[in-house]
Amino acid sequence: MAKDFFDEEYEKQEQKDKANERNEFVNEWYSHPAPESTKRSGKPLYIVLICVALVMCIGFGWLLCWIVQSVDSNNVSDSADDVLGAVVDYMKKYYYKDIDDDAWIDAIEMSGTALMQTAGDQYSRLLSPQSHYDLDFPVTSDAANGKVFGVSFLVEEGIGLYVSSVSADSAAFGKLFDGDIVLKLSNMLSDDGTAPVVGGTEFSEIDLGKWSSDSVTMVLAATDSATFHVLREDSSADSGYVTLAIPLQRAVIPVMDSTYDFQFVEFYFDKDLTNVSTSTNKPFGAATSTEEQRHLDELPADTGYVRIKEFMYYTVDDQVVSCADEFTQVMELFRQSGLKHLVLDLKGNPGGRVDYAVDILAKLVTPAKLSDEQKSVVVRGDDVLLTYLDIPKPSSQRQYHYRSSEYAYYFGDAPSERCDIAVWTDGNSASASELVTGCLRDYRTAVQMGVKTYGKGIAQSMIDLPFDGEVTTNSGSKMKYSWSFYYTCANYYSPLGVNIHGVGYTPDAEYNGLETYDALVAAVNDYWGQ
Repeated sequence: MAKDFFDEEYEKQEQKDKANERNEFVNEWYSHPAPESTKRSGKPLYIVLICVALVMCIGFGWLLCWIVQSVDSNNVSDSADDVLGAVVDYMKKYYYKDIDDDAWIDAIEMSGTALMQTAGDQYSRLLSPQSHYDLDFPVTSDAANGKVFGVSFLVEEGIGLYVSSVSADSAAFGKLFDGDIVLKLSNMLSDDGTAPVVGGTEFSEIDLGKWSSDSVTMVLAATDSATFHVLREDSSADSGYVTLAIPLQRAVIPVMDSTYDFQFVEFYFDKDLTNVSTSTNKPFGAATSTEEQRHLDELPADTGYVRIKEFMYYTVDDQVVSCADEFTQVMELFRQSGLKHLVLDLKGNPGGRVDYAVDILAKLVTPAKLSDEQKSVVVRGDDVLLTYLDIPKPSSQRQYHYRSSEYAYYFGDAPSERCDIAVWTDGNSASASELVTGCLRDYRTAVQMGVKTYGKGIAQSMIDLPFDGEVTTNSGSKMKYSWSFYYTCANYYSPLGVNIHGVGYTPDAEYNGLETYDALVAAVNDYWGQ
């Protein structure tokens, strides 16, 4: 089933038995914090909200500096590094009420994350033992009775939630749309009919712009129903925006075809070979199907469509199911269908694990179009280079990712003069999505369409800390698991040596600015001469 980001914002880690390998090498990347939408950047309200967010950040930084100076001046600590521990000690000694262990763990996890992000690493996280376990062993939404809102989102701290996609046939389908900004929730209820409680605080209403990304994620995960207060672009309004109050309740997404019940990959090869909705008889009242919303039935007859939501995995009965596993099954259907061209939709894809991204890339690139000089750089025996990372600390090293090209199996031995793949991106395509886009561009097997990508050319890894605690496993048993520290450790590059951090990939002029599905489909038809 489609993943619901309201249940889990973090990207997932590999299993615990690979922890030592993960600490030695960079094996995955997390999704980026919410990028600013270029389309919305000129709006007065948006500017005001960003200014408010900056003031809040400056105020927090000033407060942290004041605490450090105050503690040091009283000789409580010889180093500012000990301030967080001193604050905890003081709270335990002087606070007028006792604080339970769970509340302490939540507070330390959030404080540690805020400390590292304020110090400069916006992608860093301090993970409690339970958070660490949940990320190492994610499960499908079926483990929570399959009840989801059906919305993927990015948290724009200081503003709210930016909706990147809505799952077909979900509770939110036809009510929320890509590009909506959720500013506030009200009338909030948990699944037992009471207001959700997180960290000892009861939430019947929450102004999403006033809370951290971690706090918003936890509150949403505890919420079964709420009224979503949405800011939506509307050219007919004087301000360019309208505000809407939309009540939503989690619900089970009906399985359209259990044969293709994929969590990370959506595809459309024809009406009878797809896992997106082709029916207008929607259970939640939407007027159009996913097929119609994306104009998929208007694609050229020899063209398939595949959307990758994120480069991640889940576990079921201790077995790993990855986006690369799902993509392999889909590409086999592509080959058996005799299709020639592929639209690869990475719109709103925040990234994920590098190993899954390169497994997918192996099917989509060939060195056939490269010069001899370029081949000498990227070809190693039967393998081709798909990305490499520069890791400066603790000792300078370079990590290369090679795979054997499987391109000919799916697209034929001789690549056509024009690219056989069109990769669609937007400003929320980040990290591993940009790795894929850059690699396809370097090998010239894909033409980029859409808008400029986010521009995240750095990679993260995780270190287990020498502290542990008790966690509840997916089976309900108890075990010890470690605290962990997730941090930025490297720059990554395309096969031909391009790093796009802070820059992103921009389509050529004739295919730049394609923000809607109908514009994309029209460009695809033109590109392949239909």
